[in-house]
Amino acid sequence: MPIPPSTAMPVTSRAEGWWVLAATTWIQVLCSGGMLLVPTLAPQIAAAFGVATNLVGLQVSLLYGVAMLASLQSAVVARRLGGCRSSQLAMVLVMVGCLLALLGSPLALLAMTFLLGLAYGMTSPAAAELLTRFTPAERRNLVYSIKQTGVPLGGVLAGLLAPPLAALWNWQAAFLAVGAACLVTLLLLQLRRALWDATRDASVRMQGGGSLTVLYRSRAMRWLGATGFCLSAAQLSLLSFAVAYMVEELLLSLVAAGAVVSMVHVAGVAGRLAWGALADRLRAGLPVLFGLTGAIALVFLLLSVLSGALPTWLIIALMVIAGATAVGWNGVYLAEVARRCEPGEVGEATAAVLVLTYMGVLVGPALFSLIVWLSDSYAIGFLLPTATGALAVICLLRCVRSSRVVDGDA
Repeated sequence: MPIPPSTAMPVTSRAEGWWVLAATTWIQVLCSGGMLLVPTLAPQIAAAFGVATNLVGLQVSLLYGVAMLASLQSAVVARRLGGCRSSQLAMVLVMVGCLLALLGSPLALLAMTFLLGLAYGMTSPAAAELLTRFTPAERRNLVYSIKQTGVPLGGVLAGLLAPPLAALWNWQAAFLAVGAACLVTLLLLQLRRALWDATRDASVRMQGGGSLTVLYRSRAMRWLGATGFCLSAAQLSLLSFAVAYMVEELLLSLVAAGAVVSMVHVAGVAGRLAWGALADRLRAGLPVLFGLTGAIALVFLLLSVLSGALPTWLIIALMVIAGATAVGWNGVYLAEVARRCEPGEVGEATAAVLVLTYMGVLVGPALFSLIVWLSDSYAIGFLLPTATGALAVICLLRCVRSSRVVDGDA
């Protein structure tokens, strides 16, 4: 359901809206970069913490699981404390987590993972509270897409800065750098806190079902959440196994495969910006989402069926297109969630659909791995994102149909 213009807080100035966008994007960069420090420095971390390298890899799955659970109540925290204060709390959690990592024990690694998961689960609902208030509706798709570039940019930050810092000093230097950046961000946010949190409601209380009550009340939002589950499963299937596919089936070198994955990430960032701008130009996000879900299903179908018949350069081109679509959908998707939720519930709606989205992050790579294990073929594994892309189309159709039923009843 669209948010009536009369219920939205007027934008105080265009400059203030851009400051909000810059802050929420940077916070997303820091949270994403912090959570990827362990995978980026896996050999050093494994040796320092006394665990096997493959167990360090499980840290990301555990982190997303904590983020999923944190999303249940993170919207209530954002409404009660305000989006700015909630973002500051996320920065505190990342900072403390980075400091705990310096202890160098498995228990410290577990505690750090828990804190970073809490922080990651808090960022999007807090950002949604702020962006919805300070962004005109006609620019919302592009603004949300810019904010969502913080996720891959966090990966770029971790990949470019952590290894050199570890080489020059030690692995602890990377955690200290992220922790210091969080501290500076926390202090700078305080300068705008009074204005940005002017509408916070201290009377809001947590409920047993948390943000999931939004899904209970709205059938359309349930289908939109299911769409996020399908698309995130496709996205993580690509990002988790792209290197292995190119090295083991395309016989590329590890360096060449890494370069292609970098291109996939860049395409994802460019796609988020392009699809957001297109949705704003069309003044509708759903047509763009329909196009993206259909393209995802088609691209992965081509990778699966024609993988052995296509030249390597064309397969790489398809991988980059997959990056632009399967990694580029998030901004338009979250803007559509904000557009369809009830007035004043954008934080709760965002948190609710993110619970299902994080679930797709956990389930997608696991199912892909099972398919590859049973079939001994990554090409056959790409049938999974093909199927989830097609299911996302069906979910969007059901979302539209459910919205029409509600409008008709009204």
